[in-house]
Amino acid sequence: MKTCTRFADMKAGYERDIAFLRGHAARHEGSTAAKASTRHAWGVKQNMARALAKHFERCPLCR
Repeated sequence: MKTCTRFADMKAGYERDIAFLRGHAARHEGSTAAKASTRHAWGVKQNMARALAKHFERCPLCR
């Protein structure tokens, strides 16, 4: 699948956020903040999928 640079930049940004949230959850395992961070990471992953799918539909370079 060939994609444009904007797609790659968007994906990298989301993946960076997800890694940060998961790392925080791992460092503070068992705490309320870790549980919230895990939920936020899950939500960011869904948002990433939604945003990338929408971009892929509309971008003439990615089609």
